[in-house]
Amino acid sequence: MASSYPPGVTGNEFEIAGPDYERESDTPCARCGGTTTELGYRRDRWLCCDECGEEFDLPSDEPDPDRAYDEARERLIFGDE
Repeated sequence: MASSYPPGVTGNEFEIAGPDYERESDTPCARCGGTTTELGYRRDRWLCCDECGEEFDLPSDEPDPDRAYDEARERLIFGDE
């Protein structure tokens, strides 16, 4: 079956598919104090205010693989301290 998307577009892009998940958040908006919704797409997470539409990035839940590798390498080189 042929796709109706232009070349290079899979349909899995955020603009087409939307977030991987969304849930209500207890964190108020830093701009207006309104209610927020937490959105996620792949490894990115952010809050979106339900009232003013402002978006705020959140730290990733997953550990940074580069940092984990660097820390393991340092433990091997310098020993556990």
